[in-house]
Amino acid sequence: MSDTERLREIAFAAKAHWGYDEQLVRDWADAIRFPPEEQLLVEDGGWASVAIRGTVCWLDDLWVEPAAMGRGLGRRLFERAAALGRAHDCTTMEWEAEPNALGFYERMGASYLRDSEATEWGRVLPVMGVSLV
Repeated sequence: MSDTERLREIAFAAKAHWGYDEQLVRDWADAIRFPPEEQLLVEDGGWASVAIRGTVCWLDDLWVEPAAMGRGLGRRLFERAAALGRAHDCTTMEWEAEPNALGFYERMGASYLRDSEATEWGRVLPVMGVSLV
């Protein structure tokens, strides 16, 4: 299995954990792209991707396998993403949040900022943010 396939597998398992339709989750995972401007943060059982957009560190993805949930991996990836943003002089980190993960993000100190534009699947997601200063 390639590294890209493994990352998609982790994302698929994490999304499926929330009870979404399997085909929808598979279509969604197949659509994940790894653009060169994004930096990947990978640990065993999870990964995150970050894009630096001026003073905003955009957390594009953060996925943890269900077996690793609740063990601090998501926190470590989140903190690594925030540290990367700080290293690039970003003042905030923002992302479109999985609604089922809002509790996790709130524990990380995040606040609701606004609703996203509708995704290609028609979902409107909460955009969350945290100060990096």
